[in-house]
Amino acid sequence: MAAPIPSVEPTFLVAGDTSPWTKSFSNYSAADGWALTYAFRLEYGSGKVDVTATAVGADFAATLTAVQTALMKPGIWVWAAYVTKGTERYQVGTGLLTVQPNLAALDSQTDLRSDAKIALDNALAAWKTFAVAKMVVLNGRTYQARDAADLIKYVDRCKADYQAEVNADILAKTGMNPRHIGVRFGRI
Repeated sequence: MAAPIPSVEPTFLVAGDTSPWTKSFSNYSAADGWALTYAFRLEYGSGKVDVTATAVGADFAATLTAVQTALMKPGIWVWAAYVTKGTERYQVGTGLLTVQPNLAALDSQTDLRSDAKIALDNALAAWKTFAVAKMVVLNGRTYQARDAADLIKYVDRCKADYQAEVNADILAKTGMNPRHIGVRFGRI
């Protein structure tokens, strides 16, 4: 049995996966001759994917194909949707799409850590070195014994940045804020 096709644009996908969706607009019916196109652009860097939806009665069916998504670099992609008819064109939607790397296509040398995780790992390694040698170079700055408080602040900031990233990921995937704790009371 095939998976149901969503009626909203994708917000998350893995490079190399197929992602179909349908759309309908009461003011811009495909049956009335309107066409729907999408422009996906990588937020930071060069990346361009365009999708032309097909008419299905009054609605539209759009698909990011496996070939298209295989070429999409991991990261945040910004998209906009447009309907056109003759010389008329209207923007009917915008959003963000997070593309994750295709693990099956990566070799064992690929570093999958985020920038925040790399910074935290480097800061913790520097702290371990500092604890023994009382001097370390991190991000071009030399920390000595008198700079211990600055190094501790940097490590704490890296921890907080990474935790915020983890919390945002949990919230995006589950809809639950990991900072909120549920409590249930009952009679015994």
